[in-house]
Amino acid sequence: MKGLTHRSAGSSATIASATSGLSTLAKLTWGQVSTLPNAALGFPDLLRSVADRALAIPSDRRRAPNPALTLRVFAKLVRASADTKDAYLSLLTASADSSVGDAVHPAFVDVLSQLDGDELRILETMDHDGPYPLISVSSRLQHGGGSRVELRHFSLLGERSACQHSDRTPAYLDNLARLGVVEIRPTRVTDDVRMFQPVETHPTIVAARTRIESQPAVRVGPLSEAIVADLNYKSLFLTSFGRQFRDVCFFRPDAPQARMTVRDETFESR
Repeated sequence: MKGLTHRSAGSSATIASATSGLSTLAKLTWGQVSTLPNAALGFPDLLRSVADRALAIPSDRRRAPNPALTLRVFAKLVRASADTKDAYLSLLTASADSSVGDAVHPAFVDVLSQLDGDELRILETMDHDGPYPLISVSSRLQHGGGSRVELRHFSLLGERSACQHSDRTPAYLDNLARLGVVEIRPTRVTDDVRMFQPVETHPTIVAARTRIESQPAVRVGPLSEAIVADLNYKSLFLTSFGRQFRDVCFFRPDAPQARMTVRDETFESR
């Protein structure tokens, strides 16, 4: 009984510490956002969401989150769109879970603030490190000369992620690459190119090739040069930093994969 009482008291102390820490941070954050009318109206609901997430963490893993990180997350949360709010809450929840809290890099808050809902949907769909096939379509004269890119970095990720603007997927991938979340690599001779077949036969790729090759031939001196389409194959990968970021943004303490492994190479480039 004494042992049980001791463990119970320890758990209660942990809960009290975490709750007290969140309460203090909430008061500090309220001072910064109370001047914003919309934030003032939504702040109580926001606190309830944070508390619900925190209570979902098993008591033996619950800890007070990092104060500086939490203040930054709260400041972003009160202005976040509905599409990104859940990712901020997951990030904050992960930081309060001792089993994964060390995986929450301070840069994640800034990275998340530069993403929109579609980019998060793509990231959620990337359930492995890669490769994910990308194809660019360019036009050129049949017997040489310069080429022009007509369709860049087309993939199926936007459609599979149910993006609101799937046509913007190449720009989304550029932004994720700029932030170090993904990287785009040239395809190697040893790579299995069968993964490109669904992309090659997609109506968008077929239409781009047809449009290019249906153009009239170009007169070059005494010769008539047909215009042909070239396909350029590249592969998309999650970086180690991106993998850790993805795990944190979609973290759920009650999920089977809740205990993420913090690898030694976590923030190294692949």
